[in-house]
Amino acid sequence: MSDAQRVNVASAVERLAWTMVREMLELEPDAGPRPDLPDADLRQMWLAALTSLLAIRDSAEQLAASAALSAAQRGADYPAIGDAAGMTRQGARRKWPGLAGLSDERQRKLAWWNRRRDQFVQCARAVLATSEEWPRLALLRERLDDIEHASPAERIDAFDMALIDAHTVALGAPTPAEAAAAHASGLLSALTADAYAAANSRSALLSREDSACAADGCLSEPVVELWRPDLGQRPVPSCRGHAVEALGEPATRIVAAYQPDIALSVFAEAHAED
Repeated sequence: MSDAQRVNVASAVERLAWTMVREMLELEPDAGPRPDLPDADLRQMWLAALTSLLAIRDSAEQLAASAALSAAQRGADYPAIGDAAGMTRQGARRKWPGLAGLSDERQRKLAWWNRRRDQFVQCARAVLATSEEWPRLALLRERLDDIEHASPAERIDAFDMALIDAHTVALGAPTPAEAAAAHASGLLSALTADAYAAANSRSALLSREDSACAADGCLSEPVVELWRPDLGQRPVPSCRGHAVEALGEPATRIVAAYQPDIALSVFAEAHAED
């Protein structure tokens, strides 16, 4: 950014700050800190200006963090983000941690969505059609509509929000009494678990594999985490065999998977699907 552009930015910020001052103090549109005003009036104006400028700074910091996140999701690394922010890559990493690898995560999300979109939307709408009224259902319905109307650039963000609400609905809504409806709810939970597993890096998934299958005496490696009504609110790790067995109970849900595709594979085996 050139010196002239920086001067223009500073002028724009100053104009915005004084507009906020006039609104805060209910002053006339052209009011400002004139030398002929009493000290008490000038003190009030400058204190309001300080408040306004700090609010602008805080908003700018939030917008900068959002810009850094969006840039990282689209391939920018820390050296590039640091260069844009006028700092070293180490400084950028300290200021905005957790941005590394987001571009890869975004691509994995896109790949999953392109492969599972129709199944996810159909399953979610089946759950909406058969579940009792619940506030979160309305949010999920809105998310699905948002996905359909979102631009390609906005679709992943809309998908993220839909996953959050789908996960909440699949786990929080009462299990339907009708078998097909219960199956749709269980499948939606498995789909959300699979989506999160597909988006995560392999190292993140492996870090969750230290636990053992929760079944008594089972030494098999866990592949999913289950929520079961008889075990309280805490999800438990489960190997494939015990997961298939537990999913015979309609209220049991797959809430996480330790590798892509395994949640849907286990769910399909439990329900004898091809």
